[in-house]
Amino acid sequence: MRTTDDKFMRMAIRLAERGVDRPSREPLAGALVVADGRVVGRGYCREGGPPAVVAAVDEAGGLARGATVYTNIEPRRDTPNESCVRRLIDSRVARIVVGARDYNDQSQPAGGGILNQLESIEVETGILEQACRALNEKYFKYSATGVPFVTVKFAQSLDGRIATSTGDSRWISAPPSLQLAHKLRREHDAILVGIGTVLADDPQLTVRLIKGRDPLRVIIDSKLRIPLASRVLAGGAAPRTLVAADVTADPNRASKIQELGAEILRLPAARNRSGIDISRLLEELGRRGVASVLVEGGKGVITSLLAARAVDRLVVVIAPKIIGQGTEAIGDLEITRLSDAITFSSVKIRRLGPDVIFDGRLK
Repeated sequence: MRTTDDKFMRMAIRLAERGVDRPSREPLAGALVVADGRVVGRGYCREGGPPAVVAAVDEAGGLARGATVYTNIEPRRDTPNESCVRRLIDSRVARIVVGARDYNDQSQPAGGGILNQLESIEVETGILEQACRALNEKYFKYSATGVPFVTVKFAQSLDGRIATSTGDSRWISAPPSLQLAHKLRREHDAILVGIGTVLADDPQLTVRLIKGRDPLRVIIDSKLRIPLASRVLAGGAAPRTLVAADVTADPNRASKIQELGAEILRLPAARNRSGIDISRLLEELGRRGVASVLVEGGKGVITSLLAARAVDRLVVVIAPKIIGQGTEAIGDLEITRLSDAITFSSVKIRRLGPDVIFDGRLK
C-alpha cells in the first residue's frame, strides 16, 4: 500500500505545481481521486478556482464513492475551503491520504486544516511529507512567521566574481541559466535589488523568457538616486514598483517618483551597516502579503541579508569563466572563525548547459 500511496502522492505533487502563478501566501495544492487503482478525478488550486480536493471529487462524480483521495497538503479551514469537508463527506470517499498537515496557519490557533472534522473518513498523513513540505516551503515559512521566504540568486564566474573590474556583468551565465532566473522570478511574489544594480544594468525585473506573472519590484535606494527614466519606473512600470528609502531621503525627489505611480517606503537606517534596516523591510513586505522575495543583488544587498541571517535559499549559477579582479558576490560578514560560517541544511548541485547550479537551503 505504501508504494501505491507514494506513486499517487507524486502525481498530486506534480498537479500542485501547475498552480505556481498563485501568490506564495496560498499553498500549492493538488488532489487525485483513485478508485480500484485508477485515477478518476484530478484537481489543483488555481486563481479563482475551487479547492483542489473539491475539483478532484467533482470530476470523479459518482466514482468517488468508496475511493481514496490523495492531496499533498491538508486543505485549510478558512471560509472558501469549508466546502471541502461537506463535499468529501457527501461524496462518500472512504479514505484521504495527505502529504503534509497544515499546522502553521496563523488564522487557526488549533491548526489550519480540516482533517479533524472528517470523522467518517479514514485519514492517513505523512506520505512523502518531506517532498510535500518542500513544495510549499514559502507558504509554511510565511504562515508561521509573517515574514517572507527569501531566495538569493546570483551568477558568478568560477573565481567568484559577479562583474569585471569595470562593472560589466552581462552575461556571465549562459542562456539556459537566464531562463532559470526568469522561472525563479515567476515563482516569487517580489524581486528585490539595490540601487547599484539599477544604475549599472537598468533592468526591467519582469518575467519574459517564460510565461508567468511579473513580481512586485522592490528597489533599495536609501537616498532616492533612482533615475526617473529607469525601466522599473518608466513606460507604466512604476505602479508595480516599491522604492525603499531612508527616512531622511529628499521629499522633493520622493514626490517626483510617486508622481510616476511608484510607492516610497521610508525605513530607518541599518544599525551596523550602510543603507536601510533590511529586516524591517522584510517585515513590512510580510505585512503587505508578500510571502516570498527573490533577491538578485547586488553585493551590498546580498551581504546585508546574509549578515542578518535572513536568507532561506541560495541559488548560485557558476559559469566556467575566470575574470580575475572584479566585484565579488559577498562582502565582509565579520566571520572570523570557521565554526561561525553560514552552512546549509540541504544542497543540490546540477549542470545546466555549460553552467553549474548550486541550490541550497540555509540552516
